[in-house]
Order: sequence, then structure tokens, then C-alpha cells
Amino acid sequence: MTVGQDSLATGKAAETDVKIPDLWQEVRRVYGFPLTMFALAIVPGLNFTYSGHGGPCWFLIPLCFPYVLVFAVIRLFTVRIERFLWFRNFFAATIPLYIGLAFPLSAAATYSLQHTFGLTIPVWTFMKVMISPFPFWYFS
Repeated sequence: MTVGQDSLATGKAAETDVKIPDLWQEVRRVYGFPLTMFALAIVPGLNFTYSGHGGPCWFLIPLCFPYVLVFAVIRLFTVRIERFLWFRNFFAATIPLYIGLAFPLSAAATYSLQHTFGLTIPVWTFMKVMISPFPFWYFS
């Protein structure tokens, strides 16, 4: 009997059978939407979507952090037990990193918006919108 047949015969999966997810693919999948929203605000040619006259991105950015949280919860509850630890560590490391990177990215976004449109937005306000788990305070 070979090693693969032995693990099938005993009903136990070999350690090599557990495929570890690709880190950068998961980062793109989870944080692609928030990073796209930051990029649209920072790049001068694309930040017209944040115009002071009701650009569509103002309605989408409050959904960035809830998107990440919902994706994390769904992923943690639907992943196989062999990958659960990897995803738990992934989200434990990347969610605080997202919150930490939100300030410099918000500063770059507000600087770009101010110099493109003259639209003055406090950095903390933009950051609060991007990391708020309850986006509806923004609309009140």
C-alpha cells in the first residue's frame, strides 16, 4: 500500500491533502472593493466619482468595512475545519492592518479631492466612513 492509499484506507487525510489558500488571492477577494474605492478617490482622473455634487462613490464607501466583515463571517462559517485556522489568522492580521492603512489612504484621498475639486473633507471623517461597521450613521 502506498501513502495515499494508506490515508484513504484509514479514513484520515494526510497533512499534504490540506491546500493552503493563496494569500494574495484572498487579499484581492476580500479587500478588492475597499481598495478600489480608495484608488478611485486618490487617482485624480478617476476621483470625479467623488464629486461634491453627489458622486456615486459617496453611496458606496460606507459599505466597504461591512463588506469586509460580512465576507469574513461567511468565510469563517463556511470553510472546512482544516482551513479555519488559516482564515482566522488571516482575518486577525488583515482587519487591523486595513484599519491602520485607512488613515494614510484617507489622507491621500482627501488631499486629492481637495486639489482636484476644492472639496475639503476632514481626513478623520473620510476614514470613519471607510472603517465604520455601521454605515448608516453617514446618511443621518
